[in-house]
Amino acid sequence: MSMVEKKEDMVEKKDDIKENEESKIKYRIRPTRYINYDCVDNSWEMEFHLPGVAKENVKFKILKDAYSLEATRDQALYHTSEYLPFEIDLDSVKAEYNNGLLYVSGKIKDPMADAVEIKLD
Repeated sequence: MSMVEKKEDMVEKKDDIKENEESKIKYRIRPTRYINYDCVDNSWEMEFHLPGVAKENVKFKILKDAYSLEATRDQALYHTSEYLPFEIDLDSVKAEYNNGLLYVSGKIKDPMADAVEIKLD
């Protein structure tokens, strides 16, 4: 068996696993979400309710202006993704997961941080 055939077999097996996982999902749920932000303090925090979901089944991704959350439990897939009404400082993001609650917080990026001053004639 050549390397190309082995790679194709590996890809097919990964696709089979993904299809099997998706076929187990019967319920797609948008988790309850709370978001608070303080433009004076330049901070924000979010809370997601994921009842009964194990920590290893939670996948949270964040960009400077959007996030995506996927979590699985039995036959349920919790999923949400949204754009944020502000840009965040990615280095300040912290996340904690306890008893089915995901807390994510950080700092709002100062919109004028990258501004260039223009000299007037």
